[in-house]
Amino acid sequence: MVISDIDLRLLRVFRAVVEAGGFSNAQALLNISQSTISTQMSQLETRLGFTLCHRGRSGFRLTEQGDLMYRQVVQLFQSFQQFHQQAEELKGGLSGHLRIGIIDSIITDPACPVSRALAEFARKPNNAVRVSLQVMSPQELETQLLDSRIDVAFGIFCSPLSGLTYQPLYRERDLLVCHRTHPIARMPHGPALAAEISRARKVIRTFLGTQELVPLDTDADTIFATVTHVEAAALLIRSGAYIGFLPEHYARHWIDRGDMVALLPGQCTRYSDFSLVTRTYQPAPSRSLSGFLQCVEIVLNEMRAEATDTLNDAPRTHFTASDVNIEAL
Repeated sequence: MVISDIDLRLLRVFRAVVEAGGFSNAQALLNISQSTISTQMSQLETRLGFTLCHRGRSGFRLTEQGDLMYRQVVQLFQSFQQFHQQAEELKGGLSGHLRIGIIDSIITDPACPVSRALAEFARKPNNAVRVSLQVMSPQELETQLLDSRIDVAFGIFCSPLSGLTYQPLYRERDLLVCHRTHPIARMPHGPALAAEISRARKVIRTFLGTQELVPLDTDADTIFATVTHVEAAALLIRSGAYIGFLPEHYARHWIDRGDMVALLPGQCTRYSDFSLVTRTYQPAPSRSLSGFLQCVEIVLNEMRAEATDTLNDAPRTHFTASDVNIEAL
C-alpha cells in the first residue's frame, strides 16, 4: 500500500474512532458527521483489503487485524510528530509541540510547580512551542506517556510502571471530611466519632483504592462510591451522604466556610506522593521537553528557598537537577 495524503486523512479518522470508542463518540473529535465517518472507514477498509472493526447494535469492536493496524498507525503518527519537531528545531530556538498531562484539582495546591514552570517556560527567548495541557486520571497519564501521546505528566501514581521514570516532588496531605449536613458533622471528637467514621459510607478514588482506608479503622465493606477525579469525590461528599479524603488545599475553601468538616484531623490524615513522570527511554531528544524540565527545576529550587512549614506538615522530597538527566531526555 502506497500511502497518499488521502490515506493519511483516513488513518487519522481511524485512530480517532478507536480512541473515542466508536463512530458516534468520534463525531465531536473530528467535527464531521457519523455518516461521513462511516463512509471514510469503509474507504480505508477497501484500500487495506480487510475489515478493521465491527460496528452495529452490539457496539464498536476492533478485529484482530484492526487492533494490529491501530498500533501501527499510532507508531506512524508518532514518527511524523518526531520528524516535524526535529525539522522545526533545525530553525533554532524552541519550537514544536509540548504535551503535558496533569491530574485534576491541582490549581489550589501551593506546592505544585506546574503553573510557575509554564510561566518560566513562556519567558524563554525565541519560544514558539505550542503547549497542550490535558487533565487525566493517573492511569490515563501513564498510558499516554507510554504511547508517546504526551511528553511529561504530573500526578499521584501508586504502582510505578516499567518504561517510565518517576521523580518525587512533594507529599500532598489529605483530610477526611464530610459535609456539614452529614449526621457525624457535629459529633464531638472521641471514641464515639471514631466508631461512626468506621461505619460511615465512604467514597474513594479508584487509583488509590483501599489505601485511602489505611488511616481508618474500617474495611472495604464501607466503600459505597468510587471516583476517578477529586472533583467527583467532592461532589459526593457535598451531598451529605458520604465521607472521604480530599487534598487539604482543595478542601480548605469549604472547611473555612463551614460547608465541610474535617473529621479527627490529627488522627484521620493521609499523604500521597506527587511525582513528575517521563518516559525512561526517549527515541530522540526534544528541546521543548528539555527546556520545560529545566524550568521545573528552576521553579522547584525557588520554591524550596521560599518553602515554609505552613505549606505542608509532612516532609517534602524535592525534584533537583541530579534527579533527572535532562540531556538524556
